[in-house]
Amino acid sequence: MFALPPTTDSDSFPDPIRLADWMELNLVAEEEDSVSIESVATELAGPPTDDSDESEQRADQDSDSVRDDSQVRKGYWYEAVRKTEDAFAELSGRAEYFEDCYPFDVTEDSAIADLSKGTFEIYRFLVLLRARQLYPGALGDPGDESGYLFEELVTHSLAGYLGSNPINAIRFGVALGSRGGGLPLPLSDAVVELSRRMSEKEGMIPVSGKDDYRADAIAWRPFGDRSPGQLVMIGQAKITEGSWMDSEPANRWTDRVPEEDCLIRFVARPVTAVGFPETLSLTKREVLIGANFSSIPLDRLRLLSSIRTENLPDDLRERMRDWNQSMKLRLQR
Repeated sequence: MFALPPTTDSDSFPDPIRLADWMELNLVAEEEDSVSIESVATELAGPPTDDSDESEQRADQDSDSVRDDSQVRKGYWYEAVRKTEDAFAELSGRAEYFEDCYPFDVTEDSAIADLSKGTFEIYRFLVLLRARQLYPGALGDPGDESGYLFEELVTHSLAGYLGSNPINAIRFGVALGSRGGGLPLPLSDAVVELSRRMSEKEGMIPVSGKDDYRADAIAWRPFGDRSPGQLVMIGQAKITEGSWMDSEPANRWTDRVPEEDCLIRFVARPVTAVGFPETLSLTKREVLIGANFSSIPLDRLRLLSSIRTENLPDDLRERMRDWNQSMKLRLQR
């Protein structure tokens, strides 16, 4: 198994959510064919030692001390089992909520990967992207290629969520120095061309710059009458852990006033979203409800469930496979 992700000084084991992520990582990277409560707990606590053998090795210690150490080891083992059971409950919840798109078969005490599912390679990428967060700096990935790939996947996820034709979804972000869909790099030219394609009126556009105003992905669902007024979704893609709640698309995409700040004067106010590789289970419900956040949170599971795999271009699949293979070789054992 891969090395366990680092914990805080006060924690002996990773929390159950990160432990579940680590279990997924071992499966998608094919480090393990399966994981079980016993195998994971053993990795956490180490194999139980035989008291009689250790007593012989430590004959110079009194029996009370040996018994005390044995009780400590047993308590450590039971805590490892409890943490592992909580992590399996997390995996079971993911499998229950996301059903066929979740590429693992999960029981109460074991999990195996289903490589035959069309979502497997996509989820492998998303879990490896999560590994960049679990092992900060250890994978040596600068985030250029992975950021580009994630922007592309978020774009496809928005289109799938809206039930929109893929031609009505564009990577507007500037990862690797270019936008998707043939849009020009200069912001003013890109907004003019985008508004033309969407049959919406452009607003007051900055004459210079190559910004995206935190709009990495844009999708819309037109009616076919070439008139403005339609469902539009604008999404940001964030691969840095814990940053997604502070990364909503800029107000210039959504606010009607002041008019001079609007990039596009949409008839219907767009819906915004933020995509990220963590899972929503890391964020307590009361924190999300009480936060100053109004976008749709798209964690890796929601992203996966929205992507229509048949619409992913072959070149995107190939680049994703190449990145996956590179990251697999860098993981620590």
